[in-house]
Amino acid sequence: MTTITRRALLRGGLLAATGVITTRLAGTAAAEPHRDGFAVAYNDLVITPHAPPWPSLWMGGYGWTKRGSRGAVARDLHAHCLALHDGDRGVRVLVRVDVVGIPRDVHQEIRRRVCDQERLVASPDFVIVASHTHSGPFLGDTHPDPYVLMGLEPADIDAVNGSTALFIDLVVELVRRTVQEQPIPATLHYAEGSAEIGFNRAGLDHVITDVPVLLVRDTDDGAPLAVLFGATCHPVCRGRDDVFDSDFVGAAAEAVERELGVMALFFQGTAGDHDPVGGQGPHRPAELGQVLADAVLDVVRRDQFTPVTGPVRGELTEVQLPFSVDLGDPGAVAELERKYRSRLDGHLGQAEVRHAEVVLRRLGDGSFPRSFPMPLQCWKLGGLTVLALAHEVLSSYHVLLKGLAGRLGTGPLWIMAYANETQGYVPADETSWRGGYEAGWGAGDPHITGAGSNMVAYGWPAPLRGSPVGAHPATPDSTEAIVLSACEGLLR
Repeated sequence: MTTITRRALLRGGLLAATGVITTRLAGTAAAEPHRDGFAVAYNDLVITPHAPPWPSLWMGGYGWTKRGSRGAVARDLHAHCLALHDGDRGVRVLVRVDVVGIPRDVHQEIRRRVCDQERLVASPDFVIVASHTHSGPFLGDTHPDPYVLMGLEPADIDAVNGSTALFIDLVVELVRRTVQEQPIPATLHYAEGSAEIGFNRAGLDHVITDVPVLLVRDTDDGAPLAVLFGATCHPVCRGRDDVFDSDFVGAAAEAVERELGVMALFFQGTAGDHDPVGGQGPHRPAELGQVLADAVLDVVRRDQFTPVTGPVRGELTEVQLPFSVDLGDPGAVAELERKYRSRLDGHLGQAEVRHAEVVLRRLGDGSFPRSFPMPLQCWKLGGLTVLALAHEVLSSYHVLLKGLAGRLGTGPLWIMAYANETQGYVPADETSWRGGYEAGWGAGDPHITGAGSNMVAYGWPAPLRGSPVGAHPATPDSTEAIVLSACEGLLR
């Protein structure tokens, strides 16, 4: 947190130092929310790991060797929570966290505790989104697998899991306190700006420059309370070192907060194939963050917003994306095992050998799921639809979904990725056909995870299925068709 005084925090904010949550004293109690309008509560929690109490300082975001922090921090990592009370129709909760991604089991445990155990919010009305900073803590031991990705020893993996448990506790407590806080009657306002901060590293001909901005104002006097904003770009400006850093997204939020004096919350877009312009280095997050902050502030100063109204309608669904290999076919599995055994001869890198070991064991005991689960979530409001997609979704989906929304006449659409869980890349056909890191295959074989590809990092045995090369539209059993069909159902 920066040290400036914020009106939002004086009305009841959360701070954390070394993993211990403290609460600032609230000012004058807020009025009861209007029965037919919005009211908000919002809080900020610092989740930068320190030992103790965090058992692990191992870092996530890069392979293929060990990488951990020695305690240095450039910019704190944050978890923010906004509880949107929709009159007497219930509460919606939006959480964003500065981590590279949230594994499926971690997401499910947070959702179980928040929605089922404590009944703080209904499941369709709870979203948690990762910023995807590559200078944050490693979470979980599944996808990615810290043994495959970094070669961690069992004791190190136990420490990672200890930090993961602490992270879960902190997020649940943040949600609990925010939902139970007295909300402030508020109005919502949406507009979009533009910032050229990234390039398409996969060589596709589109670059996403949209900067969505949602401004929260006090109903009584119109003063800003909080600002939510987004962009589409990997937070890897800092580069691969051992310093915790929220990267350019945190720098942008800090710059917005200094200017407006209110809490700023960043949400990542379909950034799977977008990297930042201008190279890497310790100075780059502040430079690129200022570019993004200027775009947000320009939107706020122009003040040409569309009112966003209730009621809010939320829906959460999950689709199953097929692998390019049918893991239910014994013959196909036997052929895949043969390919992986050939990788154990030492001609590939150590990470690929570790990956082959794990894949062969899991193919042998049948513990791989036969498809790749992908949660999809949608909140529909008057004047704005928010579509939250799990995993590292590639920018082709931004283009495809914006086109779909235009044909359906849904109005403004904010597309978030890295939502709820992040367990791999989700390519559209144009990337699947090319192969490479984002597609998950290489060396002319789309039926085994490619050496050095994202599917090694995330620990999967094969890439996701695409349509036959050149097919248009996408075939019904392809990743692209399944994702677009489910999103169309949500948007309708």
